[in-house]
Amino acid sequence: MTQIANIYCDESRYSNNQDSYLVIGAVKCLREDKADIVSDIERLKARHGISGEIGWKTVSKSKADFYMEIVDWFANSNRIVFRCVMANKRNLWSRDDEDAFYVVYHQLLSHWMASDNIYRIYLDRKKNSRNGRIPTLKQKVMRDVPETATIACAEEVESRECVPVQIADLLIGAVGYAQNGHADPTKFPNASPFKSELCSHIAKLLGRSRINQPTVQCERKFNVFLFGE
Repeated sequence: MTQIANIYCDESRYSNNQDSYLVIGAVKCLREDKADIVSDIERLKARHGISGEIGWKTVSKSKADFYMEIVDWFANSNRIVFRCVMANKRNLWSRDDEDAFYVVYHQLLSHWMASDNIYRIYLDRKKNSRNGRIPTLKQKVMRDVPETATIACAEEVESRECVPVQIADLLIGAVGYAQNGHADPTKFPNASPFKSELCSHIAKLLGRSRINQPTVQCERKFNVFLFGE
């Protein structure tokens, strides 16, 4: 039976020169489940008095209860799954940041699509990005997806207007934070203790020792792939 799925993508640690790894990731849900997902998040925000855009940059101790409940919700929801690619910037064999964009997104998306399904891909809009990057990405991904899979659309969206992109931002931010050592106080003594706690909490929910632990390819709920090493 053909399913229509939405994929919401974002990037982390892309232009931060102090970090060795960039992370590109996404959440995926059935198109019919998107409205319920947004409603769930809006209810949580209202209960905790949170307004505006959510994401990794807004994680703080003052919002600890809210973000703990968000990740608990994600872990317990059967409507939404996550996949990310952690890539060592030195080993991407890319001419520039834009070329790296295609390399890593191809790894993220081409291995996440099943035969006979229809996919709608939404990427967080980035300033100063190359013109035509989205149609080019769609062409590159389509070369390696199952022959009967279809990408119905691939387009940029404003993260402030798209709750699933914000969820993706939160999760890839946590993975990137851990993968680049920010959760280790001996390396980053001024890092946020609560962000480290949140990373550990997510790992515990997943039954893992660390949130950035690479997984097997068939891992469905929280798939992490280390690329370029």
